[in-house]
Amino acid sequence: MNRYIVLILFLLSMMSSIFSNSITLWFEYEGLKQMKEIAKEFEKETGITVNIIQQKRISDKLFTTVRGNGDIPDVILVKNDEIGKLKEANLIENVDDVKSDIENKVLSNSFEAFKVDNRVIDKETGNFIKEAHYYGVPFYFDTQVLYYHDKVFYDYGFPLYEGLTFEDLLFASYVVEDKSKGKIMGLAWGANSPYWFPPFQWAFGKKELMENGRIIINDDETYNAIDFIFKNIAGNSAHLVERQGLISGFKSGKIAAMFFGTFMIPDFIKSGIEFKILPLPYIEEAGNYMTPILDYKGFSIIKGRKTKEVKRFIDFVLSKDSQVEFCENLYKFPINKEAFDKLKEKDEYFKVAYESARIGKIMPTSAYFKSKYWQGVRTMMTLILNQKEGYDGEIVEKAQEFMDGK
Repeated sequence: MNRYIVLILFLLSMMSSIFSNSITLWFEYEGLKQMKEIAKEFEKETGITVNIIQQKRISDKLFTTVRGNGDIPDVILVKNDEIGKLKEANLIENVDDVKSDIENKVLSNSFEAFKVDNRVIDKETGNFIKEAHYYGVPFYFDTQVLYYHDKVFYDYGFPLYEGLTFEDLLFASYVVEDKSKGKIMGLAWGANSPYWFPPFQWAFGKKELMENGRIIINDDETYNAIDFIFKNIAGNSAHLVERQGLISGFKSGKIAAMFFGTFMIPDFIKSGIEFKILPLPYIEEAGNYMTPILDYKGFSIIKGRKTKEVKRFIDFVLSKDSQVEFCENLYKFPINKEAFDKLKEKDEYFKVAYESARIGKIMPTSAYFKSKYWQGVRTMMTLILNQKEGYDGEIVEKAQEFMDGK
């Protein structure tokens, strides 16, 4: 089904609710309880009802619903890297006007997470130029940090501290493994994960993950990042552990330190384990810090649903009070400036994560990037890290061919 047929189905389904005094929001990820409370407060203030439907894999569900001529929402909460394909299918609204109305009260550059670059023809020159538009309103973001069991490192004589290097961390982790006789794994992370590849690419000097429409992974900077990861994983200085293994291993104390996203902080607190976090470390070999991904979630407005009620709702949930109410106990980073300034001093977790987020970068929103980078990097790094005596550069070149394929 091409995008024009999709649009026609949208316009037909839109007519039934265009004059409604209610809003339907499809919601995913953590914070359903908090969002429902905020929606109740909004209804009391405005008389506008917000129907919140918890939905998994929202963008996929939206495509399916449109094809089946089902009931579509007015607003969806999505990750910023989903908007490229939604925009290409003409399913979501341009929100340049919303950005203009509220950008003075949100963190600078937060809207960049929802920017889509288009190539258009300049009317005067006839040449192609890049034109940027925005297709989502940022709500909050997560970032990446180092989790660790302070007592483990302290007991074995090498307590961790802010400002330590990656190389310091590796040595401390070696001591933990040695003195525990291998019962405790020192440092682990999802080293084959596309979420953990960019922090090393950026650390080794990679500027952009997409350059002139291409995903380039066979450049010197990326090769250096791969070499560094391989050297440490294949040499058993650090360990590749998949997501669920990381969580269970850290909770049980079998993993002393790991790289992971800040979204796990509430779960670890609830579990009752003692842990601390640090910003991602400086890599001496790279001469730079590991650069964390800023993982934004935001509201995209469905095509034809950019009503005054929807815009009023978005303005309400981006207010200082709503942002603090939603983010405080979930350890999310609000994009409202006043809320952000208040929460960054709340406790050690917010303070440390703020330091990590301060140098963070966002992933491209391009649908092409998402379709290629995630699969290509995971496959490439899994193959490389399965080697023990050195990896073949042909694996990288084959991955580059995949990235360039249409």
